[in-house]
Amino acid sequence: MSRAAGRARWWACLAAASWAGLAGCDGPRVPALTPRATPPAAVPSADPAVPPAGAARAGTPGPSPQEKRIAAILRRASEARGLAALRPVPGVVLERTELVAAVRRKANDEYPPAALERDARVVELMGFAPTPFDYLKELSALLEAQLDGFYEPKTGTMYVAADLTGDTAQLALSHELVHALQDQHFDLKKRSGYHPGMSDQVMAGSLLAEGDATSAMLDVMMRPQGQTALDLPEAMFTNMLMNAMNVGEAANAPRFLRSTLVFPYVEGTLFVHALRREGGFARVDEAWRSLPTSTEQVLHPAKWASHEPALVVPAPTATALGPGFARVDEDTTGEGGLLIAFEEWARPADARAAAAGWGGDRTGVFSRGAEWANAELVVYDKDGPAGDGFAKRAFEKMKPGIAGIAGPGGSAGRIGANDASFVCVERPALGPLALARRGRALALLAGPAERSGSAVWTPKATCASTRKWADEVLAQGATVR
Repeated sequence: MSRAAGRARWWACLAAASWAGLAGCDGPRVPALTPRATPPAAVPSADPAVPPAGAARAGTPGPSPQEKRIAAILRRASEARGLAALRPVPGVVLERTELVAAVRRKANDEYPPAALERDARVVELMGFAPTPFDYLKELSALLEAQLDGFYEPKTGTMYVAADLTGDTAQLALSHELVHALQDQHFDLKKRSGYHPGMSDQVMAGSLLAEGDATSAMLDVMMRPQGQTALDLPEAMFTNMLMNAMNVGEAANAPRFLRSTLVFPYVEGTLFVHALRREGGFARVDEAWRSLPTSTEQVLHPAKWASHEPALVVPAPTATALGPGFARVDEDTTGEGGLLIAFEEWARPADARAAAAGWGGDRTGVFSRGAEWANAELVVYDKDGPAGDGFAKRAFEKMKPGIAGIAGPGGSAGRIGANDASFVCVERPALGPLALARRGRALALLAGPAERSGSAVWTPKATCASTRKWADEVLAQGATVR
């Protein structure tokens, strides 16, 4: 499913690049790597409709202290990243609640309300969040705790939180100013907007943007010690970011939402570091000129270098569900989104192994009145004598987790089927959740279930009927070569 993962990322960081992520959204709070002898003064807050506090006004000679500070950090970011600043970057300082409100306004302006409602229903149906799930409410709470700033390519303006001081301010400003440099050289504006059905491709671009900005930001912080981001052990860096999303208010957010938000920073930075080890930031510039087209290419840099294309997979159908069901949305999840989804039911290492070998996928969301169903068809690359090695491994890694949804003694559902190619659990409210395999094709199916106006779900199918739907979807996968 992880279309919802892509959508969550777009909403959380919405000010720019596309829905998989605003190319200029500051990430999870990163602990300071080195203490500063003298923390910089706090940036004064300002209303977005007026010049920032301390800004130069008509008749006042010279730049304001804030403008000087931004210019100084821009110079350091430019030197670290190896991209010249082509023009100054205006900054607006907002109280944290105003910063979150600005992201929400941007989201409401650019994201269709019907799509948000649909995605929330799918998140509930998959069991990724409790019912009722309110995207805006959940994200606003998470952002208020985590968001330090964002860069808006459409206006070339940087927005930062007013309560930032010391190393946190240095990190946030450096990160956002690298996004400004990206925009000045690679035109983030042309990648802006809502792109339905392109979740994986858009997420891949977000990973590059966030990884680039995070890597350069770490260079700025580590330069006084004569080090670069490449000197930071990858395990330490990964744990640092993951832990930042598991403390305070962030720890109360649904796991899939936290994982989706941190994913571009972790995996994007690892991708950028792989490129830097090959050819420095010049190699990263090549990635901007030849963007990764899938999260698979980011997770496996050699596949970006070889321009490995994704398989073209047909959108699932749902004839087996009966008359009246219409496909109301379709999308591509990608290896990255699949990994995030699989982590709901498996240990991270097993989820990563199950997602690896991804060749292509397509998801379909179906509705009939108040009934909802979701299907994801994944076709893996060829592997092994029969060509189905990757798909077989994925099924074997995920099967125990899907069956485990039933809970001890069936306390959370009934296992309706569990054999060599099909596992299905009948959940008390949400109905069937099934995983099926045939050859190189894997199908992940949820529902149908009906959601009442009072946010109560009622199952509308059994594992027996879901097996027929799985056969229909897997037959589509057999057409992919």
